[in-house]
Amino acid sequence: MQKTRALFILHMPPPVHGAAMVGKYIHDSKYINSEFDCHYINLTTASDLEDVGKFKIKKILLFIRLLKKIRHSVKKIKPQLVYVTPNAKGGPFYKDYIVVMMLKKMGCKIVAHYHNKGVATRQDRWLDNLLYRRFFNGVKVILLGESLYQDIKKYVRREDVYICPNGIPE
Repeated sequence: MQKTRALFILHMPPPVHGAAMVGKYIHDSKYINSEFDCHYINLTTASDLEDVGKFKIKKILLFIRLLKKIRHSVKKIKPQLVYVTPNAKGGPFYKDYIVVMMLKKMGCKIVAHYHNKGVATRQDRWLDNLLYRRFFNGVKVILLGESLYQDIKKYVRREDVYICPNGIPE
């Protein structure tokens, strides 16, 4: 039986933070790598913790290179599933929005794994509301806990949400 081809677009250290560590655990997981035909792309454009969430010209160039790499990988491996770890709000969300819209345009089936919240804090802004509606349309979502569903409830049906608590490996 052939394994599902999965493209994982996730944050990997450095810099070291929660989502990057989960990305490393996924990347290094013997179980995940044995169940799927895995391909990985690092979504990180920050070089250190001070760089996280800050705008820099260098990040734009890295982001353009990242988009080209994602596009090339999708065309080459033709993934049956694309796993993405997006940010919930602000500039980092806008960057991830572009990635997800490109993946959708390429016909990819997307699962977004949220490691943060903040969608509900921005849903009353007309631009963010419009982008969230487009972003979440047709996407399955993984959350760390049931209580986090309230953050995306306006955009995602409960049946399109999976709860996957995570922690630090032993």
